[in-house]
Amino acid sequence: MDDNIIHDPYIALALAVIYHAVSDLESNNPARVSEAQAWLQFVGLNWCQLLGVSEETLNAWVAAGFAMPPSAHRNWRY
Repeated sequence: MDDNIIHDPYIALALAVIYHAVSDLESNNPARVSEAQAWLQFVGLNWCQLLGVSEETLNAWVAAGFAMPPSAHRNWRY
């Protein structure tokens, strides 16, 4: 993803929502985890495609269980 487009507030919001769904995967609430997984597998992946994330990157992310690097939130502007 081009670093310049992250400054767009709508893109930053979309990234924050995706990040929040990924963080919900680690919840102790099974319903929240299930809802986050369902959202990420359908809507979240569509959002990533709209943001210009490559299909290879998306496939690798899904295979890794939607794992995020520890410093992922530091590069996003909210």
